[in-house]
Amino acid sequence: MPLTPSHKGAVCSDCQGRLEDAVTAACGHTFCRLCLPLPPQMGAQPSSRVLLCPVCQEKEQTEPVLVPVPLGPLGETYCEEHGEKIYFFCENDAEFLCVFCREGPSHQAHAVGFLDEAIQPYRDRLRGRLEALITERDEIEDMKSREDQKLQVLLAQIESKKRHVEATFERLQQELGEQQRLLLARLTELERQIWKERDKYISKLSEEVARLGTQVKELEEKCQQPARCQSQPEQGTAQQLERLIKTVFQMELCCPLEANRGARRRLL
Repeated sequence: MPLTPSHKGAVCSDCQGRLEDAVTAACGHTFCRLCLPLPPQMGAQPSSRVLLCPVCQEKEQTEPVLVPVPLGPLGETYCEEHGEKIYFFCENDAEFLCVFCREGPSHQAHAVGFLDEAIQPYRDRLRGRLEALITERDEIEDMKSREDQKLQVLLAQIESKKRHVEATFERLQQELGEQQRLLLARLTELERQIWKERDKYISKLSEEVARLGTQVKELEEKCQQPARCQSQPEQGTAQQLERLIKTVFQMELCCPLEANRGARRRLL
């Protein structure tokens, strides 16, 4: 990273002199930019994945150190182009920058700030959006809970109505059954009375027919007698004819079938 007030007076880990245009390797050692040697395979530009630290190489006497590029919470902690740690953010291009990117010509005239400061507005917007989403979620959950309560109340009312309808129809069926039994009993009794009266009436008619037949036979016999015997008809014969006519007339008026028909109309 570039020389900052905290680096003033610091010593380069390689040349042991005052830091000039300081940069920090992945291992944490700080050097002058010109003191940081580049491996032959890197050419004139640093690799995006490999950085050689002279201090670590002198101590360990090993091959050049391979420094991985870890990913942080924001997506990347090291520059993919230079292998340097990300310290800056370009607001114009919305890119993360290392010290080399910041000093490069493509970002010289851009608004570049420290990463934590630059991303704070984004964090605030994200936090605001998160709070809005949480509030919206809570409102939806509350609305869902209220709708569920309304639904439960409605279902309970429907179930109560169903039970009421079932009970009402059961009671009506019982009442109709009782009325049916009562009416059938009355009709059966009426039918019995009609047959009884009919039998009685037929019996009386049979008796009257027999009696009238006897009288008719007597009258026929009288009619066959000689004229001298019929010159003075008996007074009893005229009276018998009069009684016969009255009897038939009264039987027609007092027919039990007609009386039972009136009773049936009253019953129904």
